[in-house]
Amino acid sequence: MCRLIAAAIALLTVVPASAAPRSKAATGAIAEQVKAALAGGTQRFDHRAWSTLLAGAVDEHGQVNYRFFQTRRADLDRYLAALAAVNLSKLGPAELEALLINAYNAITVASILAHPGVTTIRDIDGVWDEAEHRVGGFEVTLDDIEHALLRPFFRDPRIHFAVNCASASCAPLPRWAFEGATLDRQLDERARLFLSDQRNVKLEGGTLMLSRYFDWYGGDFTAEGWKPRAATIPEFVALYSTPDVAARIRSAGPLELEFFDYDWALNASVPPRSR
Repeated sequence: MCRLIAAAIALLTVVPASAAPRSKAATGAIAEQVKAALAGGTQRFDHRAWSTLLAGAVDEHGQVNYRFFQTRRADLDRYLAALAAVNLSKLGPAELEALLINAYNAITVASILAHPGVTTIRDIDGVWDEAEHRVGGFEVTLDDIEHALLRPFFRDPRIHFAVNCASASCAPLPRWAFEGATLDRQLDERARLFLSDQRNVKLEGGTLMLSRYFDWYGGDFTAEGWKPRAATIPEFVALYSTPDVAARIRSAGPLELEFFDYDWALNASVPPRSR
């Protein structure tokens, strides 16, 4: 089995707590497989097992019953094993993007289950940048999936509304898996859900209050080569916010941006049961 060593994936540099890892494409064998998929992959991947788990564990507000996942841990492990064994190079482009998003979310859930006493994912040492998990035959971290694969190869800012970091301010988990055949529609739905929520977007006078995502990843929403994109962050928000907020953004002059505090509390309707 292949192993993604540090030199091959060009590990991300350490950044201050107020920033986020930069988007830097993986190199080596995993990058070649991703490029092959983007160039001509055609295969699909069956995510029904993950959809079934999400439907049972996630409520209408995106809160997670982690004890449900505990009772179905064998099903989760079988799904993770399928992700570990897939040949990435054979997947269609949208199939690969969906798989990486689902892998990120499923691995995050498994990480919480492995540390049932935590009240925030930040208490798990190395959860993003040290703990490795097998995806497509490669050992990758959560940061690798998001910042070395999803962001640089797919350049889709809606990814930020799809991956979930098990925290209250994260874009909520859906009650279904992402699927290649419907991915564009699903990502639009996630963007609209997140950006129509007053906890993430609020316009007060000449100030646009936004999720911290737009502070950490601002360039992803406006950079050339990313799609969808807009010339400015407010214009991007207007693409997916409520009609009222969108109209006010478009009719306003230059807006000052401020960012909500990020709530890292666990996104649990029912926390995992401590051992």
